[in-house]
Amino acid sequence: MSNEFKAKPTLLLPEILAIALAGALTYSLRASNAPIETITIFPETTGGITLNASIFVILMAATGTMMYLFIKFGLKRIVRYLINLAVLALVFFLFTWYGTLYADYFPSFLASDSWIWLIISLLVSVTLGLALHKSKGGVHFAAIILIGGMTGTFLGVSIPTLTAAALLLALAAYDIFAVYKGPIGKMAQSTDLEEFTGAVFTYGDLTVGMGDMVFYSMLASNSMMNFGPLPFVAASIGLVVGAYLGFKMLEGRDMFPGLPFAIILGLVFMYATSQVLLFIKPA
Repeated sequence: MSNEFKAKPTLLLPEILAIALAGALTYSLRASNAPIETITIFPETTGGITLNASIFVILMAATGTMMYLFIKFGLKRIVRYLINLAVLALVFFLFTWYGTLYADYFPSFLASDSWIWLIISLLVSVTLGLALHKSKGGVHFAAIILIGGMTGTFLGVSIPTLTAAALLLALAAYDIFAVYKGPIGKMAQSTDLEEFTGAVFTYGDLTVGMGDMVFYSMLASNSMMNFGPLPFVAASIGLVVGAYLGFKMLEGRDMFPGLPFAIILGLVFMYATSQVLLFIKPA
């Protein structure tokens, strides 16, 4: 990042749109009462929450380390292929998952387990993948918003609240380490991160990790699913304010972690609003 970078509110547009998409998707899922299975392994006990969060963070750290090692040994092309494959698999999974939840609203021939829906999901996945990696401008931007918002929604509604909060805080802490001492910082020193579209995206003169978009959307989605619209709005404000503070901290620096300010403020605003609502709720 150039030392001439200046934070501008307009740079928040991708985050705002992804958060809004997550809110809309989650609101519809909440209203439909669709059965959603959790993806965590352990129960919502102190030990279970710690183990659930640890598994996710270890997977993130292992993925980042693997990417760094491939790049270090001159295998950047393999990293790009793996990112492309991961995006394709992710989008295909998301469309089949959403298709299952919204199956009652589709014509019978579009049942989520039908070959027609699988073909549609595959075509949409390929289209979004090409939009992300091959296109520019509005099409590329729309693909980023869709993938970030849809992935964050999936995580937000599939991970229980306490585990989600612990996971997001752990990821914020790991983000600091990864940028300054870990694989992200080391990759940035040895290569141009903008080469790895799908793992990062560029908006204006700012390069942002797709993980930031996903985890902002995850927090927003979880707040809508478990606490309702007002805590969602509060969490969203916290996320946007925190993201902007991160942009301000980036001025004069090459890199700055995008999760800590946004996640902490988002969680604080969400929790405070939910407690106020409990206090004023009539008996």
